[in-house]
Amino acid sequence: MPLAVAYLLPCAIWLLLARLRPGWWPAPPAPATDRPRLDLALGCLGIAGVLGIGEFYRRGWLFPATPLGWVADNLIIYSPIFVVLLARRQRTDAIYLSLRGAHKKLLLGAACALASTAVFLALRGELDRFAGLFTSWSRQRTAAFVPVFLEGVALAFLVVRLRWVSGTAVAASIPALLFALAHVPSQLAEGRSAAAIVAFFAVNTGLVAIVLLVLQRSQDVIWLGLVHYLMDVAIGAV
Repeated sequence: MPLAVAYLLPCAIWLLLARLRPGWWPAPPAPATDRPRLDLALGCLGIAGVLGIGEFYRRGWLFPATPLGWVADNLIIYSPIFVVLLARRQRTDAIYLSLRGAHKKLLLGAACALASTAVFLALRGELDRFAGLFTSWSRQRTAAFVPVFLEGVALAFLVVRLRWVSGTAVAASIPALLFALAHVPSQLAEGRSAAAIVAFFAVNTGLVAIVLLVLQRSQDVIWLGLVHYLMDVAIGAV
C-alpha cells in the first residue's frame, strides 16, 4: 500500500496542476496514425524484439556488466522500438517523448519523484533513509537510469498503439492486466493464499491502469520515468 500511495501521489499532482493551470503543461497534439492496425502489429513485433534481445543479455552475449556496458546493453535491447519508429517515419511524440517544454517536465518529474519517495519511506516508517538515497550514489546507480527510463518508453510505445486501435481505457487496462498477471506465478511459488493473490492482482491492475490513464492525459513519459527511477532506488531495485 505505501507503494500504491506513492505512485498515486504524482498522478494526483499532475491532474491538479492540469486543472488549476491548464496552459502551463506543454502537451503537444495527441499522436495520430493513418494505419493503426499496422502500427499495433509492428508495435507487438517491436516489444517481442526487445524481449528477444533481452534474452541475449541474460545469456551474457552482450557487453560486460560495467556502468558503460550496462548503458550500451540497454540501448541495444530497446533499439527495436526506435527501429519501428524509423520504419513508420514517426517522431518520438508517438512514444510520448518530446523535448517541448523539457524544463517543465523535468521540474515536475523531479518534484514528484522526491515527494513520492518521501511519502513511500514515511509510510514504511523509514523516512530516515531518505537522505541516504543520495549520499550513497554510485556510477552504477546513475547508469541504471537508462534501463528504468527505457522501460517507461517501451510501455508508452505499446500504450499509444493500443490507443490508436482500441481507445484510452483499453490502452490502460491491457498493460495493467498483463503487469498484474506477470506476478501471479511467483506468488503461487511462494505459497501465497488465494485471497492475497486476488487482492494483490486487483490493487496492481487498478494502480497501473490509473498511472497509464494519467500518462495518456499528460502525453509525456519524462515525469513518469523520473518517478519510476527514484522509487526503484528507494525500494532497492536499483
